[in-house]
Amino acid sequence: MSAIPLMGYPSRWSVRAGTAIDFMVSASADSYRAEIVRVTGRGPRPDGDGPPLSCERVPSDVDGRYPGTVHQTVSGSYGVTGQMEPSPAGEGSMAAWVYPTLPAAGRWQSILTWLGPDRQPALVLGVDEAGFLALRYRRGAGSDDPGALAGLAGAVTSPQPLAERQWYYVAASISPAAGRITLVQQASRGTHRGHDPGRPAVVIESEDELLAASPLGTGGFLAALGTGPLRPGVLTSVVDGSYNGKIDEPQALPHALTGDRLLGRAGHPPGAAAMAGVSYVNSPVQRSTGHCWSGATLDWRVCPAEYGAVWFHDDDLADACWPAAFRWDVPAGTRSGMYAALLTSDRGEQDVISFYVRPGDGEPAAPLAVLVPTFTYTIYSNFYHPARATDGADASEDEAAGAFLGEHRELGLSLYCRHRDGSGVSHVSSRRPMIDTRPWHRIVTRGNAGRELSGDLYLLDWLEHEGIAYDTVTDDDLHDEGAGLLRPYAGVLTGGHPEYVSGQMLDALAEYTGGGGNLAYLGGNGFYWVTTVAEGAPHLLEVRRGRNGSRAWTGEPGEGHHATGEPGGLWADRGRAPQALTGVGFCAQGGGPGAGYRRTAASEDPRAAFIFDGISRDEVIGDFGLKLGGAAGDELDRADPALGTPPGTLVVATSAGAHDDSYQRAVEEVEEMSTRRGGAQDPDVRADMTYLETPGGGSVFSVGSIAWTASLSHAGYANNVARLTRNVLREFTRRGAGVHDGRRG
Repeated sequence: MSAIPLMGYPSRWSVRAGTAIDFMVSASADSYRAEIVRVTGRGPRPDGDGPPLSCERVPSDVDGRYPGTVHQTVSGSYGVTGQMEPSPAGEGSMAAWVYPTLPAAGRWQSILTWLGPDRQPALVLGVDEAGFLALRYRRGAGSDDPGALAGLAGAVTSPQPLAERQWYYVAASISPAAGRITLVQQASRGTHRGHDPGRPAVVIESEDELLAASPLGTGGFLAALGTGPLRPGVLTSVVDGSYNGKIDEPQALPHALTGDRLLGRAGHPPGAAAMAGVSYVNSPVQRSTGHCWSGATLDWRVCPAEYGAVWFHDDDLADACWPAAFRWDVPAGTRSGMYAALLTSDRGEQDVISFYVRPGDGEPAAPLAVLVPTFTYTIYSNFYHPARATDGADASEDEAAGAFLGEHRELGLSLYCRHRDGSGVSHVSSRRPMIDTRPWHRIVTRGNAGRELSGDLYLLDWLEHEGIAYDTVTDDDLHDEGAGLLRPYAGVLTGGHPEYVSGQMLDALAEYTGGGGNLAYLGGNGFYWVTTVAEGAPHLLEVRRGRNGSRAWTGEPGEGHHATGEPGGLWADRGRAPQALTGVGFCAQGGGPGAGYRRTAASEDPRAAFIFDGISRDEVIGDFGLKLGGAAGDELDRADPALGTPPGTLVVATSAGAHDDSYQRAVEEVEEMSTRRGGAQDPDVRADMTYLETPGGGSVFSVGSIAWTASLSHAGYANNVARLTRNVLREFTRRGAGVHDGRRG
């Protein structure tokens, strides 16, 4: 805990005034103090000038000192079997198809665990430390230590190691009466035609006269020995015997089978059906391609039998499950906005747990709402990469936090990371510490400035400075409640990087703007990836990267559909490119110098006059800023009628021709390899500022750049980026007067 001595997370991202929110805290100090603050902005300064956070204290019943406790987080996905038929005589057989992805992990990995009546492992089929298939079982009187493998003195091991990413049919049988143990290992050919039943099988039959007739009970596990005991004061933990790889058609039978019968018919498990009634913990990847996947369909709904495998990882996490340290009953009438639980240990260490308060039910709304991109915050959180600084106010803190995340993968990984076995992370939870969702988080490769949550402080900072009334609502809220959440507002503002959205969110925004609402998209690379929410688990998000788009990893063949059945990947590949909603869509990214915008002839259109009030025709807009020195920087969006930019959309300003070759064209737009895809050569590498009006009387203003809001505070907030943004919000508020009159419903 030396790198992060104090950390925590809220029970959810947002809370309605008049209700309560819980906070989970782990602290290595003897005690810490907690208080609630309302965040008024600021954001990280690349030059380190001043604190990254401005806030005001909110007196509450939370204020006080709390005992410090280190809470353990247990990572690793696994399955808990349904009711298994018991075997009082100790006879049993187990079989499954397996696809190990990290066979030589240096520790035991369980495939199937059959518990005894004492709920301790009695018969375990798994992969040993060196990557060989093995069976462990109780022998003789057993062990005085019933925990994990310690009580399993007997062992039979295959002479052939398991290859990585190869399908195998594996089976085992035990007969105490005959003193016989059988182990089977048969490799698949691994073609799209399915397994090859003619492949030779490794069959080991062994005798053990001390084999005990230990009863086999009614419970078991897939991909684990068991959950193991929690160890107070210890942070790192992986589920005992956690397995990396796929398991398909698992089965356990309460009687012994010979080697030939264990092989079954054409290599299938010997029983009538696969093991039923399995519940899964820590969100393994379900609906994965199985051993018989033919490649004839890419949708698991069309042929579910070919998608029966479940992919387990030892660094999966769905919920840290820490107990609540304290609860805040948010008073009715509490002003909406960003808040934080400010924690200070008795040793002086500090942390903040950020969250958002939305108006209470039936309470008046401000004219404007900031739609906080909490889906994107969650998906980026705990972005561990050895070469990337992830947190802190200086290089040493960056390195310490990065090293901490590398050592503590059990805290849950970003969807930009890969699992230990090299596969991409496709599930992420907000119920865990998110080390890099802190106000001081900076991205060194993006100008040493704020991004995601810390980057959106620049917008809140400006709104507070200008005295512009606003509410905050989150992606989670919009996904749950739809367009009705936005309807009371004259205008809705996005954060700087609303990259991840669900279909429900897109529907709600389209309904809002189509019904007369006004949207200010103040960011870049927005509305890009298909994102779904797990059924019954609103804190758990899923993204399948697929095989297109600017991505951190490429999805496995055939595994592009989410557990909900939705096709994953880019919204553009489903005919819902962001251009159709906002007029612009992601086209380029880079870490080089940012740029300003120059007005176009379309900016003279009378419909756009309000945007440029007080800004001269030849003025460069935003050739300054905290992020990369310009308002057009980091990730850029442009208009494109071929991708859905609505007819009549005005491109009122652009950064075309102002970027160097550190800005490269988005990979999904590059159909042939070329050396001419950089900003200095490709005219499509640019940020476009657009304005469009919907048939229903709504409008959308877009800036097409993540860096835009980082320019708002330049020169003491007296600059043309701030003026232009103020012009747009003033007009949105004016249009909403009398229509969006502050009443909900």
